[in-house]
Amino acid sequence: MHRRTFLRRATVLPATLAVAGCAAPGTGTDGSDGSTDGDGNGDEFRDGAGTAPIPRIEDPPEAVYLPGHRKSMRVLEPVAAGEYALTPMLTYPHPFWTVTGTDRHRVEPTAGRGVHLMLVCWDRETGIVLPGDAEPRVTIMRRGERIASRQLWPMLSQEMGVHFGDNLTLPADDTYAVSVDLPPLPTRRTGSLADRFTEGGTATFEFTYDRAFREDVVEGIDLLERERWGDRGALEPMTHGGDGSANAALPYSALPPAADVPGTRLVAPDAEAGANAGSLPSSGDATVVVTLLEADSRLADGEGRYLLVSPRTPYNRVPLVNTSLRAAVRRNGTGVGDGSLELTATLDAAVGLHYGRSVANIGPGDSVTLTIASPPQAARHQGYETAFFDMEPLELVVPPA
Repeated sequence: MHRRTFLRRATVLPATLAVAGCAAPGTGTDGSDGSTDGDGNGDEFRDGAGTAPIPRIEDPPEAVYLPGHRKSMRVLEPVAAGEYALTPMLTYPHPFWTVTGTDRHRVEPTAGRGVHLMLVCWDRETGIVLPGDAEPRVTIMRRGERIASRQLWPMLSQEMGVHFGDNLTLPADDTYAVSVDLPPLPTRRTGSLADRFTEGGTATFEFTYDRAFREDVVEGIDLLERERWGDRGALEPMTHGGDGSANAALPYSALPPAADVPGTRLVAPDAEAGANAGSLPSSGDATVVVTLLEADSRLADGEGRYLLVSPRTPYNRVPLVNTSLRAAVRRNGTGVGDGSLELTATLDAAVGLHYGRSVANIGPGDSVTLTIASPPQAARHQGYETAFFDMEPLELVVPPA
């Protein structure tokens, strides 16, 4: 499909302020998939009416899937905020899904001028992207007047990984100043991160919103082949800025491959006999790496072996932030220890974000039931908004020594 043909036929989405976050275009109110006839030709966004043509996917699977396009965005220079580093990004506003418990809600942007502001929060020393529980507050100023002030939402994106974002309405073409306030990182930290991010940080940066910006983000939209829309899969991570320069490098929150996660790998019961050998457990289309480390591991507290649970997206290994998990150990059908135990979100420079705790009296042959008490409480970009909801418990076994 040629670009001009697509622009004539695609639905156009209003581009400014919504309540918060970003996520997925879904089926239109008329049931269309975004390829029905329409009047949008892309000029509405360039001229400031605030629309950008992006495809809608009809009946996406309840799993990670390919959206119809890659976003175009402007990546700004990284800025320091105390021990934090921030990489700001700007694109056109678009619909998003918020998540509360197991409920998701689509929020449409309203008409007018605006941007979708995103921040990747990371550590310069280790390069690790920080999780979504230290939500930054941004204040937008124009010529000394405050335009908006709000807390950004933690988000999951195939291209950007874990980040924070929101749609922002803007009154006019101009240069805007943004101040960012970050709280101390509440996540448990281990290893080289143990004593860091105990204080918050502040940062400032500027961006220009004008016709040239609008042309760039619309002209930069990259359409996938129509036949691939909605297929199982994921877009590749965007690891550089739009200009490809090294100083616009964009950190990405990929977790280590399963083979690099330390400890004894727990397996499904039928894997003991060789069935599904090497495969990883999955729930709600999330891949879950589960290992058991010795009591003297730096991750453990000395009270027992450390149970490490690392849920991630199935293609790009993005950590499933703000998830609640519990574990119960059984031996010969009888519960061991204190019953169902809550796992603690933990950030480690080598292992990344995971959920874990020390468990006393656990050994070969014991079974472990992992229960996902709540799915990732993060807003979603297109391709993630239908996944990671119907997450059934996982039954695993500690293999023989």
